[in-house]
Amino acid sequence: MITVGVAALLFQNGAAALVTVFLGGSAAASEALPQITTRHGVPTLEVDGAPFLVVGAQCDVWRGLRQDRQTVAFFEGYQAMNATTVAVDVPWSKIELTEDRYDFQFLDWFIAQAQQHGLKLVVDLFNSNVCGKVREGNQPGQDPVYPPAYILDAPEKYQRMVLPGSGKYHPGGPPMCPNDPRTLERERRLCRRVAAHLAQTDQAHTVIMLQIDNEFYYQQWLKAPSTEATEVRCHCRFCEEKWAAGSWKNGEDFMFHSFAHYVAELTHAITVVYPLPCYVNSPWWPPREIPAFLDNCPDLALVGIDGVFAPNEPNIFSESQIGRNRPFAAENPTENPKTRMNLDVLPYYTVVGCQGIGNLLWECGPPFTIVDDPSARERYGAALYPLRWAQTPIARARGTEDLLGWYTVRDVSTSVTTDVFGNFISTVSNAAVVTGNHLFIREGTHTRLTEATAFTATLGGLQFTISNSVAGIIVRSNPRTWVIAVPHGRITITGSPKVRISEGRYHASRWQPAGVLNADMENGARVLTIDHPEVLQLTVDHRP
Repeated sequence: MITVGVAALLFQNGAAALVTVFLGGSAAASEALPQITTRHGVPTLEVDGAPFLVVGAQCDVWRGLRQDRQTVAFFEGYQAMNATTVAVDVPWSKIELTEDRYDFQFLDWFIAQAQQHGLKLVVDLFNSNVCGKVREGNQPGQDPVYPPAYILDAPEKYQRMVLPGSGKYHPGGPPMCPNDPRTLERERRLCRRVAAHLAQTDQAHTVIMLQIDNEFYYQQWLKAPSTEATEVRCHCRFCEEKWAAGSWKNGEDFMFHSFAHYVAELTHAITVVYPLPCYVNSPWWPPREIPAFLDNCPDLALVGIDGVFAPNEPNIFSESQIGRNRPFAAENPTENPKTRMNLDVLPYYTVVGCQGIGNLLWECGPPFTIVDDPSARERYGAALYPLRWAQTPIARARGTEDLLGWYTVRDVSTSVTTDVFGNFISTVSNAAVVTGNHLFIREGTHTRLTEATAFTATLGGLQFTISNSVAGIIVRSNPRTWVIAVPHGRITITGSPKVRISEGRYHASRWQPAGVLNADMENGARVLTIDHPEVLQLTVDHRP
């Protein structure tokens, strides 16, 4: 029983007391929390004791801030699209309303929505540096504003970055300086409070990961020649002192290490109280800077990657898997036509191709939403259905020879424009947008890329021929059972005369059958023509 208030524990006894109270001081309680483990060499998020695939979308901050009917429609839409997870942005100013006055109603509203819609939640803590900004405009009262007013209204006390020179900064910037100890202490206190609140109230483990700030940056809004970008750095008094005391390759190296040291303090403040996986999101950072975070932040789980538009490699996603990083496509922006074209394959690219923990769209506001575009909504929902309802056997088979997965890699015409939703359309009458298709195929630990539109592979003694399918996964969950998870396609199965096929869903490890499926027979082979998303279980009788 909790007999001491959260605030009293936090300020009287420190973070360790909170760990003892909220987690019972036991390893067993901590193990029940979401955590990233390794299965067969593959990073895997475990939620409620079972492997979990993060597939869904992040809501844009403007729609999320309103917490109105449109925000609810976002949750409803992704529930209907079979997402497992959505991400929401929570500005610092919405939690610490005035100095030392904390109110979690804004955060709790999102948690309640996720619970009502059967979704898990990633919380993006939009604190002191959001894409290099502290707000999205420069008009009084204009939302969103990220740090609270007492921070922004006291520039003599809380240092903003100082970027002299001819460059012109975005009106919402520059961000707070990561080398200002007073700003750091206020944000560290915020992070402890958030962790303590989740530890006390989120008994269902609805929140599964925390993002620290958003896309730490300072260069992208500064209108300066690209050749000078690596020399740009903050010149405030704190940075001048740190710059003089250290040895740095250039301004970029100095700033990224400064951000990393800042993140190390914040992630430690969270995880010592409530050890959720924490990450930062890279907005096309030079991959060379990613180790600054991984090497200096022991409590940081990974660096997520923004701007994953297509599975065509090499790309920023593949180039950012450095050192101990774990693949996570944190934001696929839906205003990008390549993202929209690849809605049906991006989740399979990250889960099967890169064997990462998952894939989230960044759903922009209208007109570039997915929830309001019927065609895009159908395609993404069809792609997510097999991943959600077969995620446990899929996640357990990754890294072994018991998995067969595939997805389409497309070549795009140069003669294209976009429709009102941002989808590609050809500028040439009767010409195709896609000029070439390839299939990426994973057979256990081996991969290949083929020009063919169909292929045959053997898995556990059965032979599968796949055609008319843009993506899918087959796993052998035990010596007698195979699981087929596909949005659509034609699958021919040979190798056993006695096969029982049932339709259904997995709820964690438990199979819930919905009915028996009778396959067509052609030349002694079973043929499945799948015209809607399916999870199928094949059971083979090996008895003579």
